[in-house]
Amino acid sequence: MKRIRQKELIDMLEKEKVINTIQVASHFGVSVETIRRDLDQLEGQGILKKIYGGAELRPKTKVLPSPLDKRRILQHGAKTAIARRAAEYISDRSTVALDAGSTIFELCKCLHDKKDLIIISGDIHSAGELLASGHRKVFMMGGFLTPDGTSNGTFAKDFFNSISSIDFFVTSTDGATPEDGLSTDEEGINNLKKRYLKKATTSIAMIDHTKFMKKGFYKLCDFSEIDIVITDSLTPSDILDKIRESGPSVDIVSVSSEI
Repeated sequence: MKRIRQKELIDMLEKEKVINTIQVASHFGVSVETIRRDLDQLEGQGILKKIYGGAELRPKTKVLPSPLDKRRILQHGAKTAIARRAAEYISDRSTVALDAGSTIFELCKCLHDKKDLIIISGDIHSAGELLASGHRKVFMMGGFLTPDGTSNGTFAKDFFNSISSIDFFVTSTDGATPEDGLSTDEEGINNLKKRYLKKATTSIAMIDHTKFMKKGFYKLCDFSEIDIVITDSLTPSDILDKIRESGPSVDIVSVSSEI
């Protein structure tokens, strides 16, 4: 059964190029964890590459990337570098609340060597990656599960109210400007992030250069409410100077320039 399922997974990838973990699990009538184990095995064989929310097919031959592909590769590199730097701030035996999204997913990959973490996640993909990395104290926020794998709602708020303290809150953002701060496009998630921000001892914002000078519909906070901002070296210096004036520490990771 496993061999047949994995063969069909490969067929789906060859046809669609990208597959979604939750949708595939529903298609086969198995758990998300079962599909993740299949993807882990196929990734080990070099057939696919796990990405946020699913997997993509590895090309059989090396081809020159298009300009759009180059930008996507660069963005992924920036997000990975930012995530690695964020992991350096997180200490062993701490309680960490995580936002959702692709940069957070990259961060989860970088926490495998941290010891005795208590991790709070509202993202099924990130939670699965953390469990696969050996973390045993991973708490999922309750509530309504959205198609992209995040949860929010009344149950999530009730769970949050039961938490006594948070050492680190790590967030990403849909948009950020020095004048208006961080913003998101989803109201429920934004409200939950506001609660995390108030309860956390240290707040870390991971923002790659593509997110600056964009605005989400809902404001999360001003930069003065963030302790550490981690971005990449492609972010314009005038933006960085204005953020520093607001108060947070700004940590810049070096990435290659766009071609």
